[in-house]
Amino acid sequence: MVGLLTVLTAFTLAFASISVAAQAPGRHDFTLGIDMSFIDTSGLPSWTEGSVGKLRYDGDNDGLVFSRAFVDYTGLVSDTLDANIALEVYDDNLGSAFDFTEAYLNWRPVPRSANRYRVKVGAFYPHISLENTEAGWGSPYTMNSSTINTWIAEELRTFGAEFSVSRRPSSLGGRHQFGLQTAIFWNNDPTGSLLAWKGWSAHDRQSRFGDELPLPPLPQIQPGLMFAAQDPYVAPFREVDNRAGYYMSADWRMVDRFLVSVMHYDNRAEPTAIENGQYAWTTKFNHIAAQVSLPANVGLIAQWMRGSTDMGPVMNSAHAVDVDYDSKFLLLTKAVDKHRFSLRYDNFEVTQNDVTQEDNNAEDGHVWTAAYRFGWSESVSVAAEWLSIRTHHFGWVYYDIDPAATEEQIQLSVMFRFSR
Repeated sequence: MVGLLTVLTAFTLAFASISVAAQAPGRHDFTLGIDMSFIDTSGLPSWTEGSVGKLRYDGDNDGLVFSRAFVDYTGLVSDTLDANIALEVYDDNLGSAFDFTEAYLNWRPVPRSANRYRVKVGAFYPHISLENTEAGWGSPYTMNSSTINTWIAEELRTFGAEFSVSRRPSSLGGRHQFGLQTAIFWNNDPTGSLLAWKGWSAHDRQSRFGDELPLPPLPQIQPGLMFAAQDPYVAPFREVDNRAGYYMSADWRMVDRFLVSVMHYDNRAEPTAIENGQYAWTTKFNHIAAQVSLPANVGLIAQWMRGSTDMGPVMNSAHAVDVDYDSKFLLLTKAVDKHRFSLRYDNFEVTQNDVTQEDNNAEDGHVWTAAYRFGWSESVSVAAEWLSIRTHHFGWVYYDIDPAATEEQIQLSVMFRFSR
């Protein structure tokens, strides 16, 4: 059922904002996006309904849907400082209709050497995704993100500050550019809870600052000691133990040829800390990504992430929940005039390290995604996508669900983008 009132409100709010900005002095750049879709799914009940499915929609809430609306704004505060805000609108029960996904200040001092510096302060996505490069953290390739970037959208933001330095290409023969980034952040202590208990997913929903996301049914083991205190919903952006996390990343780009980036992330959370029914999860990972221009104007993107997360008291030499996780994908894409064709393969895994009975979170699986997009005009595009995700999750037997399942989704979308 389409949330018509939500759609109309999104239009009204966005156009009003753009109209006000158009009359204001200085530079104000807006992008308004609205996506409408027809979706047909088969498989398991969705995780958005508190079940175990990997997709955003299931047979009870597919059909004609309002996928999203967003406003992506950049305003020039001074010659070297700009403000950035991203607002997402969803018609679901996981938070308020309107909420923010990013809000930060970006300072770029005038370079006095071959080095360029930047400081970001606020709440923003870490420097990871090579897919989600459009306004509103959208993708020009597919409508549903890879498993890696789906999880980034679910559970990760930088609530803090990032410092970066890059070397201008003109100082390196005009073809090579190097960059380093480091950040300190808070409010990511629950990161890992969705990945451990729900597992990897593939969808297009981004968590907003105030969202509360449902966990699948949790095992009732030794009540009073663990899990009984865990809220069945997780607010992914919360501070529990007052300890700062950090990440460091680096990238190397050869102009118009390839890009390679690496990252180490560690939220440094205390796994036994709990506040208002929410544990802190010690979550860390290493990540590597590459983007290459191949012959025949074919683009290739690859990302790989491997990490671990754990929470709760130590039981039998391991924390109550202790898992390793791994995901990787390869995407090929080709644009022909106004047409773009993309094909992506994901492989994912969660490995169980703890021995907590009746809480087996191990899983493995893969995803195939084929997408087509046509730019009807500067403001309107249409897209079609087929996605199939095959999962073997050992813990599904506790819910009387076959531990091996295939979920499929066909999505037809009309996407509106208005920029100023």
